[in-house]
Amino acid sequence: MKRSSHLCPGVALFALAFTLLGASLAEAQLRTSVPIRPSKADRPVSRLAREDGAIYLEDLVKQDLKARVIQAAPLYNSLQADRWLGNLFANQEVTVLAISERAFRVRGQAKQGQVAGWVGKGMIEGITEEMEANLGKLHERHVLVSDLIENRQVALGMTQGEVMDSLGTPSKRNAAVDKEGQTAEFEYTTFERVPQTTTAFDHFGRPFQTITYLEVETGNVKIGFEQGLVSRIEESEGVNLQNAAIRVVPPPIVLF
Repeated sequence: MKRSSHLCPGVALFALAFTLLGASLAEAQLRTSVPIRPSKADRPVSRLAREDGAIYLEDLVKQDLKARVIQAAPLYNSLQADRWLGNLFANQEVTVLAISERAFRVRGQAKQGQVAGWVGKGMIEGITEEMEANLGKLHERHVLVSDLIENRQVALGMTQGEVMDSLGTPSKRNAAVDKEGQTAEFEYTTFERVPQTTTAFDHFGRPFQTITYLEVETGNVKIGFEQGLVSRIEESEGVNLQNAAIRVVPPPIVLF
């Protein structure tokens, strides 16, 4: 039991909801009275101007995706080709930044130096249709997981890093390796802050009322991982498991 004091009264509530998928637990949501994960303002924000309908690779992969310019290719600032930025040199390797239905956004060398912009797909080689399809699937998964993280939720198929982005650092961690592979478990403890009125004295000896909070453990949630992905979610005492919605995300695709 932990004790903390504040002058302002108030009670912070904790809630957890998850769903059964057949005999499996499919989702959990954890809310706490204090932040246990990076705030939205602290998370990385892209500096790229986003084009509607384009898929940006910085959201999806950590390793640069390389391609090659077939011939000298005009580069534009937008998918609408509003402004010409120059011509990419032929036979050079470029970094692919984003893809759309008809063009790639790349970074490469032109006469005026390094530039980044949109170039027609016909001018670029090294990006297969299968790779584009997989990037589309990764983008769809990214949208689902981002929504879960924003709402402090967990679903089957999320990675350990995504769970911590959503719920923060676990209270306890366990890991094991056997002939079936690697397993791990995160445990999150929930608390309720119960207010108590106490009497204190100022430096003149005059009494006044303050609010003291006792942090009382109400329950915990255990999230199990197999091969790095959420495979089960278990509850313990004090957690309500009724009336939740099923959420499952596909496992991430490895491009490289």
